[in-house]
Amino acid sequence: MADRRADIIAELEKGCEDSIAFFKSLTAEELTVQVYQDGAEWTAKQVLAHFITIERSMHWLFKNIASGGSGAPEDFDIERFNRTQTSKLDELTIDELISQFRAVREDTISIVRELSEEDLDREGLHAFHGHGTLEPFIR
Repeated sequence: MADRRADIIAELEKGCEDSIAFFKSLTAEELTVQVYQDGAEWTAKQVLAHFITIERSMHWLFKNIASGGSGAPEDFDIERFNRTQTSKLDELTIDELISQFRAVREDTISIVRELSEEDLDREGLHAFHGHGTLEPFIR
């Protein structure tokens, strides 16, 4: 495996463990604290749900760009995505969310293992970050 992929995987693994440790450190009360006052108005628990839904959607984007696609549709409504997707996980417990987050991250790592060095340099559109290469989108 190329060094860039190994570095990305190491970052993804560390980020996963750091995120899980953070969310596990929060009390039940802290998980219900609203951390955004505008837009989606998420609680701390909903931020973890967002991590799950957005990373899961990124799998399509990564595969699309790696296969020569253009990436996100120009008309992708990121605000609508954020309003509708995260709330679908509201009924899950924090332990269920952590389990899903770990599984989604493992899937991301599997995708990275299959990429070539050339794939990391392919260009496409990310709905939030704009036009760029695949590597920083994954990181």
